[in-house]
Amino acid sequence: MTITSIAIDLDGTLFTQERDYDRARFARMLEACEQRDIRVVIASGRQHLSMRTMFDEPDRLAFVGDNGSMVIDRDNEPVHAAVLDDDVVRRAVELLDQHPEMFTVASGPEGGWIQLAAPQLMHDIMDTAYVNLARVESLREIDGPVSKFALVTHDGQAERLAAELSQALDGAVVPVTTGHRGIDLIDPRRHKADGLGYLMRRWDRRFEDMVAFGDSGNDVEMLRAAGTSYAMAEAQKVAVEAADRRAPSGAESGVMVVMEELLGL
Repeated sequence: MTITSIAIDLDGTLFTQERDYDRARFARMLEACEQRDIRVVIASGRQHLSMRTMFDEPDRLAFVGDNGSMVIDRDNEPVHAAVLDDDVVRRAVELLDQHPEMFTVASGPEGGWIQLAAPQLMHDIMDTAYVNLARVESLREIDGPVSKFALVTHDGQAERLAAELSQALDGAVVPVTTGHRGIDLIDPRRHKADGLGYLMRRWDRRFEDMVAFGDSGNDVEMLRAAGTSYAMAEAQKVAVEAADRRAPSGAESGVMVVMEELLGL
């Protein structure tokens, strides 16, 4: 098998349930990849600014954040940034205001916004997922570009409500499930495979030579695009159907287990 790149999701994939990973084992894998000129990309629905803080040497990695909207090459070099049209953001905020049962985080290239009324647990979780997260009374206070909306509800109706919002916005945004048991509203033209495509073209590499790991709905396009793809042991059905193979869970360091085998470590 020829491998020139690896794309790795975070939550539910690389991460354990404690949102951490075996750093020594990851560093060993990364060293082996660099020796073979294999590029490693972290591809997540998370904000790219916060993703960088989760790695000891982030400049050795490329990042695809906000489900494909933000693309950063190694050495923290920006490659691509996509944001929602101002009119779409305005209409989405107007609709979200009509759903007080739904708590929302808006994410952009340089930060994010969270409603003060959101439960404290959500604030605590989002503080680990975002850098420059502003607290606002209303999403109408958003004062910068927005790449996506992340939705959480008390009653578990996020998927239904997100689908209603997408329909009301004429498909300008679409809902995708994430590893947080929540829903992201994203531009339908933007997904992880789209973001990875910017890196593939920049590096003159092929998706056929990529190995990808994921576990949920926002990984589907990436798993389908990669020449070899793995759904984690506890992956959602849509991810399992999109992948070629299965990998052990994040708790078992499944990404490293597979890559160590592929790299002969």
